[in-house]
Amino acid sequence: MEPGIDSSENPTERAGLAHLWFMADSPAGPVFVAHSNGWVSGLQITPGGREPDPGRFVDYMRDEVGTEVDPDPDPDPKLVARVSEALATGRTDVPVDLSSRSAFHQEVLRATARIPCGEVRTYGELAATVGRPRAARAVGTAMARNPVPLLIPCHRVVPSSGGVGNYGYSPETKAKLLAGEGVVL
Repeated sequence: MEPGIDSSENPTERAGLAHLWFMADSPAGPVFVAHSNGWVSGLQITPGGREPDPGRFVDYMRDEVGTEVDPDPDPDPKLVARVSEALATGRTDVPVDLSSRSAFHQEVLRATARIPCGEVRTYGELAATVGRPRAARAVGTAMARNPVPLLIPCHRVVPSSGGVGNYGYSPETKAKLLAGEGVVL
């Protein structure tokens, strides 16, 4: 298993553990961060200029990640600091729980986590990296279903045709994140 990635296909190992959330700052703006037992299980960027909406995040965690999440009344300062530092620096070594994703999506997301800050890969290159060179579209779907954007930097995956491509929070946000890492497309 790679550092920072939970690739277990059996989420019952942490069944019954509460999923809680706190807010942090990121280069994309405020983010909601869900965690359970020291593992980050979800992250949602507040779309450009909007007020953070906890209800929207709770719905996302229930509908997309498959878990209920409550506000963390007393977040662990070490976890908050580690997540905040990773978000500020582009590091990807925060422990994340990918057990809500298929085995293929987990494999793609683990490969995405290895893309260094300041570099990009195309969807096709990432597909080849995971041994499925014809699965560029499926890689795109894995990027769209990434439960922990920024911590697994799906913004570093771009189309081979050029430009930044799509991003769930807006192509402008993706371009801003890449520019902040020194990427020129």
